Amino acid sequence: MATVRKLAGLFRAIAAEDLASASAIATEICKAEQRQGHTTAARLLRGALHPNGRALTQAEGPPGPFPGSTGFLSTGLVRLAPDVQLQDVVLTTKARQELQAVILEWRHRERLQQRGIQPRSKLLFHGPPGCGKSLSARAIGRELGIPTFVVRFDAIIGAYLGQTAIHLRQLFHFTETTPCVLLLDELDALGKKRGSPLDVGELDRIVIALMQELEHSRPAGLIIGTSNLAKHLDDALWRRFDLTLLFKAPSRKVLTSYAKRLARAKGIRLPVSVLRRTAAADSFAHAEGIVIGEARRQALRTVG
Repeated sequence: MATVRKLAGLFRAIAAEDLASASAIATEICKAEQRQGHTTAARLLRGALHPNGRALTQAEGPPGPFPGSTGFLSTGLVRLAPDVQLQDVVLTTKARQELQAVILEWRHRERLQQRGIQPRSKLLFHGPPGCGKSLSARAIGRELGIPTFVVRFDAIIGAYLGQTAIHLRQLFHFTETTPCVLLLDELDALGKKRGSPLDVGELDRIVIALMQELEHSRPAGLIIGTSNLAKHLDDALWRRFDLTLLFKAPSRKVLTSYAKRLARAKGIRLPVSVLRRTAAADSFAHAEGIVIGEARRQALRTVG
């Protein structure tokens, strides 16, 4: 039968009205029963989970604060819309292979753990802004069928060190009991190098608390940190992650291809002058803004 830990996680998700997490945990329980040869039980559970063939998914939960949460988590976590597919994110071959491997490990985590192997669950994406780091985190959440939450650091940092440490403990406890992708966007806001004469000692202790939580946490999903300023991160923080990936600034050729693909999706044609501007953009986000602007202008000309 299902373990008490899994049932407790399921009950917590139900109490919090988090359908995505409840569905993910329930699916795990169904699979576990099937592996143990409890075919009838697995079929009954699966039928209850997918009434009329319809599965509960994270798409049913709207973006916004974590539903049913209280205290720090109600303001410290924001659910991101599951509207990005990994296949649509422009990645290098190496990055895509690494992310696919992490996804495969998560899906087969129980089998790995039975062999004494811990799947990678803590990732650090670094590189210039607008090059797909946060987008990839959202896409991974959708790929795994679990919700993605971004952490609001202004809600984590309290007036006193003790408050911040408590918030961090609550945050990482949440990841241990709720299958999700936890996005620590702009991680350098909390993980700056220690010892700077411009910072107060309290900030150094926050970095230490963050590293301790990362080191001892066993998330039920994935923890993904991103940084545009990797050189500002504390050296010891890097070792707390199972995988670090560099997201490089895209070349002119890649930006042009990306802009053309966006234009096709929006049903517009890009003039040569606009293509030149997208090729000279400094990020995917910049190029996308140029394409969206052109799409808006073309739509207005059509209306006029």
